[in-house]
Amino acid sequence: MTPADVRRALGAVPMMTLEQGEKLTALLREYGLRDVLELGFAHGVSTCYLAAAVQEHGGHVTTVDLQDARRRKPNLDELLGRLGLASYVTAYYEPTSYTWRLMRMLEEDPAPRFDLCFIDGAHTWAVDGFAFFLVDRLLRPGGWLVFDDLDWKVEECPTTGPAARAAGMPEDERTTAQVDCVYELLVKPHPSYGEFRREDKWAFARKHPDAASVASAPRREVVVETRLPRLRDLVPAPARRVARRLLRRT
Repeated sequence: MTPADVRRALGAVPMMTLEQGEKLTALLREYGLRDVLELGFAHGVSTCYLAAAVQEHGGHVTTVDLQDARRRKPNLDELLGRLGLASYVTAYYEPTSYTWRLMRMLEEDPAPRFDLCFIDGAHTWAVDGFAFFLVDRLLRPGGWLVFDDLDWKVEECPTTGPAARAAGMPEDERTTAQVDCVYELLVKPHPSYGEFRREDKWAFARKHPDAASVASAPRREVVVETRLPRLRDLVPAPARRVARRLLRRT
């Protein structure tokens, strides 16, 4: 199933365009990426493009969003059913944040298991900054990170603007492109990542293929033995002699 097939079947459902779907599909094909993690799916259009891409080589998509995503019209389940791709997707609906689901994944198995993570969810420093470090634990060497909405700002969000998330928020938080901060301040300086590039509102980073050699290197445990001084060593010798004489007299 091609990206064009997906778009024809879904019609005008937002949020991902055909061009973006083709871009993701090309990345998966070029690097043979099979196991995909998606953080934020809204209606599920991006999930459908990803599922259609991994279908070709038996891959799988794990996608996470808030519980509100169930109430979207149409929702993820409807779109996957329309395309016959439900068997290629595992979806999680979280009450607060996908960072909690990432924690659960690490609890179940801390071994890297994904080849690509597409991040298009909270768009905030607090959530996506933390999510990056959690995803890094789950991303295989040679895997890719893709961030959407680099220029997104809280004050510009049409659905959660000043009346909701921006209420009471400092001006610099409302007006800062926080995903861009995550990419520039956390991802690019990270020693395990390279091949950075920006395309429109997307940012790419690849985990070095040899990153595992650093992460899995045996850690030497350094044991420092601390010997507490004996009480007699803390008392000067003259004082000890005086104390002994006094004890003999009693």
